[in-house]
Amino acid sequence: MNTHQKFKTYVPGQHVVRGIPFKAHKIDGFTPEMLEQHFEQVYGGAVRRLNEIEKQIARDDRNDALLAEHLTVANLVILHELHFLSLGEEGGEELSDSALTQAIEAVFGSVAAWRVEFSSMATLGEGGWAILAWSDRFGRLMNVRTIDSAQFLSDAVPLLVLDMGEHAFSGDFGLDRMGYVSAFLQSVHWVRVAERFHRSLGGAVVNEKADPNQISISELKDSLDRGDDVLVLDVRHDDDCERYRNRIPGSEWHDSFDVAAWANDLPKDKPVVVYCMYGFWVSQKAAEELRMYGINARSLSGGVTAWRAMGYSSSSDIE
Repeated sequence: MNTHQKFKTYVPGQHVVRGIPFKAHKIDGFTPEMLEQHFEQVYGGAVRRLNEIEKQIARDDRNDALLAEHLTVANLVILHELHFLSLGEEGGEELSDSALTQAIEAVFGSVAAWRVEFSSMATLGEGGWAILAWSDRFGRLMNVRTIDSAQFLSDAVPLLVLDMGEHAFSGDFGLDRMGYVSAFLQSVHWVRVAERFHRSLGGAVVNEKADPNQISISELKDSLDRGDDVLVLDVRHDDDCERYRNRIPGSEWHDSFDVAAWANDLPKDKPVVVYCMYGFWVSQKAAEELRMYGINARSLSGGVTAWRAMGYSSSSDIE
């Protein structure tokens, strides 16, 4: 353990969603509408409920049922984040990490055999989770099937997580669970899975530094709630605006393809926040261009999708 690790003071009910880690329209076999609904309503709802429970516990208003729900909802938050992290754009990529491949082969014989067992296990029942996990106690990888979100192998580290709740697949696959599992396994982001595997073995953990050119959704909300003089710009592409017509309150749309046409019209004496759908290159590139014009611009981490997932207010002023 790093004895120089700095720990943040715990404040109940301060959890914020982690941004969706992919562009939803690039996940093969899934519609962006279903992925975004899953992210915003189910995962976002779990984060919001966890905040409520923690605040209730902090008031010493606790009972056995609430403490049991706390465990369930905390697991829901973590497992949903790992579910989304397990998906990769445009078919993911082949498993190329030799250590993880050897660990799979040591237990299942081959990656193909693991895939067959995992698929069969995932479709055994309704709901719950299918998980590839590392058990330090047993010193091996294990396929774990849970029905209750509070149920899990005690020392296991989840590496690859598949949500088997109907909300995760019925919009695109109906009742075809096997079709859903197959589409998921064809889009696994094996690099992220391998990184979690190495961390579970005690590999070095790289602490991610905050990007000074980005702002979190909680920071932006706090700023707006305080009435800070900040300019918020919607730079989503037309098709994204058409699918989701609500905007962050007070924001105006600008064309991200032609930043030069409007950059000089923006004030240079106030902070500017630009957002897109997920907080990836559209808003990041627009903010970068604006900084070249001397404007104090940052992009919104997680985009408007993360904003909605937290239940923050929006306005429907798109005509």
